[in-house]
Amino acid sequence: MPRFFTFARGVCLAAAAAIAVLTLLLASANAAPSEEQAAASASVEFNKEDGTLYIDWSGPIVVGMANDLRAAFDKYGAISQRVVLFLDSLGGQVEEGDRVIEVLNEIKLQHQLITVVPHGKLCASMCIPIFLQGEDRLAARASLWIFHEVAQRQANGGQRTDMAETWRLFRKYYAPAGVPTRWLKSIAPMIEEADLWQTGGDLISAKSGIILHPLGDRTVRDLTAPPVAADRGRDLPLGKKTAADEVGNAPITAEQQR
Repeated sequence: MPRFFTFARGVCLAAAAAIAVLTLLLASANAAPSEEQAAASASVEFNKEDGTLYIDWSGPIVVGMANDLRAAFDKYGAISQRVVLFLDSLGGQVEEGDRVIEVLNEIKLQHQLITVVPHGKLCASMCIPIFLQGEDRLAARASLWIFHEVAQRQANGGQRTDMAETWRLFRKYYAPAGVPTRWLKSIAPMIEEADLWQTGGDLISAKSGIILHPLGDRTVRDLTAPPVAADRGRDLPLGKKTAADEVGNAPITAEQQR
């Protein structure tokens, strides 16, 4: 977002811009899964020096995500030792999320799986069970998270929230990952027909068990780098190797999760 430095006029423009961005965020949160984000994209990078396969997923969880992950792993699985999955997603289809998790479980049979939500990125709805599959789960305090009930589409085109299905997902994916039942019970009333917004810092402070390693709050700016083009906003604010290998702060211990 552009910065405004003129005092009187700048404040008005900044306020208007902030309202516009907030309106877009709220509209996205309430949209149907197919409308949440314009398109899904995946990038794959393999570091042959340390055998790490990096997969960067951006966009909704829609049909094709599981196949894309499987194709990347089939190509590099035999020569890799670990997989790092970066996530930036407003969620999407539960059924495709289940298929994605099946692929991740296959990966974990012989590889270390690390999941990452970097600074300023979003993990919402079905993205969260996918994030929870990481044996090491890294996220920034300045990341964004949205929790809500599962919505079932009706024959008339509308949607109906389903708390029973929501608890099924809690029991299937959250509890085995170490998310305490007391925390799930605390958010259950807050997500009834509503979106609960949290930051990574909120989740860490609440001892939710979702984030195992907080990324450091400071990232070094490279003032010699050329400006980032407007269409390259997906660049990660910290290097992939840094996020995967150098956790910014000490791991959250089991005692802190209680």
